[in-house]
Amino acid sequence: MSEEQTCQRCGETVELSQEDFELFERMHPECFHFAFEHDLNKPGLSETEDCGDPACPSA
Repeated sequence: MSEEQTCQRCGETVELSQEDFELFERMHPECFHFAFEHDLNKPGLSETEDCGDPACPSA
């Protein structure tokens, strides 16, 4: 059995395949989005605001 995967951003358990966990830099997909993608076009954009990405958790 594999060891528990912990998100590097929020510290909560991540339930993804090992491959996807590594793909998202050892984070939840949502945490990865907020860490690396969310404010690319609008620096300083709040996490509660939709960034325009169709996959944005705030949409």
